[in-house]
Amino acid sequence: MRDTILRMNGKLSITCENPVLFTEYRQAGADEVILALKDSCFSPLKAFDKEEMVKLIEEAHQCGLEVSVLMNRLFHENDAVNACETMKRLVEAGADGIIFADTALAYTAKREGFMNRMIFQPETMMTSSFDAKVWHDLGTQAVMISSLLTKEEVIHIASCIDNGGVNVHGYQMMSVSGRPLLSAYAQNRGLYPLKNKGNLFLVEEKRDGKMPVYENDYCTMVFSDYIQESFDEMKTFMNAGVKRFVIDSWMLKETCIKDTLRIYRAYLDGKETEEMVRTYRKTYGELPLSSGYYEQKTVR
Repeated sequence: MRDTILRMNGKLSITCENPVLFTEYRQAGADEVILALKDSCFSPLKAFDKEEMVKLIEEAHQCGLEVSVLMNRLFHENDAVNACETMKRLVEAGADGIIFADTALAYTAKREGFMNRMIFQPETMMTSSFDAKVWHDLGTQAVMISSLLTKEEVIHIASCIDNGGVNVHGYQMMSVSGRPLLSAYAQNRGLYPLKNKGNLFLVEEKRDGKMPVYENDYCTMVFSDYIQESFDEMKTFMNAGVKRFVIDSWMLKETCIKDTLRIYRAYLDGKETEEMVRTYRKTYGELPLSSGYYEQKTVR
């Protein structure tokens, strides 16, 4: 297995749905791509099956990129056995990380000796330094801190461990349900099926924001009505010891994705970013960019 370590100044990771872009993402500054595994994710990302993933891991490595496989679904007991076997196969194929939430995967990784490949990402649930310490002490590669916290809360958790990660850019998952909510809505209203359909949004009665909503075979997900951006917080997060910085590219255009990568890369390399950020915010002023809950509590 490849020896994967977190870089001293942090690793820059990005979700990827199109392998053709591996080289371009690497040139823009990505250290790693995150690829979704079919039937294994609470995610709207395009997913790849096991055999495709094996090939993509090799292709990404040839481009100088590491690969983390997204397997953040919670598995029923019968499904967990197959999921663990698939995970072992992908680690053998060279996967640098396995992003998970189900403890069955962690149990298998501990038993098989590759806990240092495991990235714990319970989405909105990692809000406690005590929980973070537990997963840190179990030997995980990284612990992803909830993005629905204030800046001070993120800093506190990150300072308690040396392998913290933050989703710094992109739409943020607000909630996930195991129920097929869009399918039920479509059936009730006599609509065409809405499963696996993009460009669907929820609008609350008393708010104007449009929250992306997506249903796959395993869950219904609701995302923030804003695109998280962390340009102003990057230096603070780096100083607090955050080691993993993730950009979620879902629903972002390719030019925007590459510009986003370049800015976060510049932060990690200690370069001047003020003009880059100013230009970015002007160029993409139509996007609902926001610092999210960094300056306020989650309930608002």
